[in-house]
Amino acid sequence: MARPRTSPRAAWFGCAVSAALTLTLVVDWAGGEGFSWTKAAWLLVLWPHAVGELLRARGHDRAAGRADAARDWSPFPATAVLWTGLVLGWTRGEGTDWFALAAALLLPAAGIVWLVRSAAGRRPRRARAY
Repeated sequence: MARPRTSPRAAWFGCAVSAALTLTLVVDWAGGEGFSWTKAAWLLVLWPHAVGELLRARGHDRAAGRADAARDWSPFPATAVLWTGLVLGWTRGEGTDWFALAAALLLPAAGIVWLVRSAAGRRPRRARAY
């Protein structure tokens, strides 16, 4: 079943939001406020989705399929980035970022559900014996 197409304006808006968020990450880090691990993890999930939707809106379905493959796997590195940020914060004596902790616990659960669904979808169907 084909995915519904996103409007070009919404696709461009997603890319603009991703670019703005990336810019704020770089500016904050360069300005001495520290690296935002939560924002970096969010960008790992957001960029492949935004690029895939933009490619699909522009009619590049094959390239959008490759971006979709990256989007499907992006929760796993995002989880690693979140846990890295949490552990580094704990080693520095900082408190727990509850938003990051909740995301770090929920993203692997979503990834496991995705893996089970994709494995179930690829299972060969057997003929019924009558």
